[in-house]
Amino acid sequence: MSLNKITYLDQILENKIFIISDPYTDILYFSDSLEIHQFLERLEKDKVYVLSLEFILSWLTYEDSPVITLSKPILITRNSNARTISKFINERINLTVDSYFLDDEIIQNLGSSDGPGVLLKYREINLF
Repeated sequence: MSLNKITYLDQILENKIFIISDPYTDILYFSDSLEIHQFLERLEKDKVYVLSLEFILSWLTYEDSPVITLSKPILITRNSNARTISKFINERINLTVDSYFLDDEIIQNLGSSDGPGVLLKYREINLF
């Protein structure tokens, strides 16, 4: 697993079904590298985590609205590169906006209380 590139769970555990049971959650409002860095700092040292990313269109209607999964689960550690993860998330958000014909202005509303964001679901994983 590289610290400077995205590693998908299925690159390590091929042909396996993986369910994140009882995940920890966190919210990204801006998906910038500072916000990612702060998230990574809260992770335990020397542990690997599987992370799923869900795009939330509005936090006000989150409980009753569908979410969009941004990618296959990825692997992260406390030492993962925050800029790489931030760039990946932002690329996936842009692809989602284009793929689902969402209004481009939705990205400009990142960070507002009723705007979009990314819900992180993660859990420690033992790969060995």
